[in-house]
Amino acid sequence: MEIISIEAGTFEAMNKALSSLIESVRTRNGKLLKEDLSDWIDNQDVCIMMDISPRKLLTLRRTGEIPYSRIDRKIYYRKKDIIMYMEKMLQNGND
Repeated sequence: MEIISIEAGTFEAMNKALSSLIESVRTRNGKLLKEDLSDWIDNQDVCIMMDISPRKLLTLRRTGEIPYSRIDRKIYYRKKDIIMYMEKMLQNGND
C-alpha cells in the first residue's frame, strides 16, 4: 500500500473544488433532465393530442411518418415531431 501525504490546506482546497464540481454537475443534470423529459410523450398522450386510435398511431410508426424511441417496452415521441407531423398534414389537407 502506498501512502501519500499532503498538507491539510491543500486537502481542504481539493475537497472544496470537488464539492463545487459535484454541485455544478447535479444542477446542470437536473435542469437537463427536467427539460428533456418534458419534451417526450407516450402513446396515450399522442393519441389524445392527434385524436387518433392506437392502431392509426402504430401505422404511422411502421410507415416511418412519425419518429419514436423505445425504452424497454414503452414507446415515446418528441412533442416537436408530433407537432411537425400535424402541421404537415394540415398543409397537405390530409387527416
